[in-house]
Amino acid sequence: KMWGDATLPEGKVTFIVGDDEERYEHVSKCVLCVRSVFFRTMFGIGMKERDAAEVTVLETDLASFTAFIDYLCTDQLDLGEGEGEQARRALVLRELAQMYQVPRLELLCAQALQESVGPASAVPLLEA
Repeated sequence: KMWGDATLPEGKVTFIVGDDEERYEHVSKCVLCVRSVFFRTMFGIGMKERDAAEVTVLETDLASFTAFIDYLCTDQLDLGEGEGEQARRALVLRELAQMYQVPRLELLCAQALQESVGPASAVPLLEA
């Protein structure tokens, strides 16, 4: 529910992503809070990020984090192109979904992995 809830934060946040500190700018805090318990806690109960304009996310790369945020904002899952790339992206997005408490995305990624990983693709995927 995005209306009538005075506890939802206002404003936007910029994420500084990965070791290269790439920027993903102007993401609605309200949308993030509605879609993720993790973000609801981060931006809603007085953690230091509540009023921050920037939040650092080190545990992923910009392409994967972009796909994650795009899913939260649009409810559309984009795993990229190519069977190997889709499996790798599904694995990374599943980890992000677990970390940021987005169970539906976690389930969609698990289903994508079941459909795309076979004997030939499993070893390269695990080595990545």
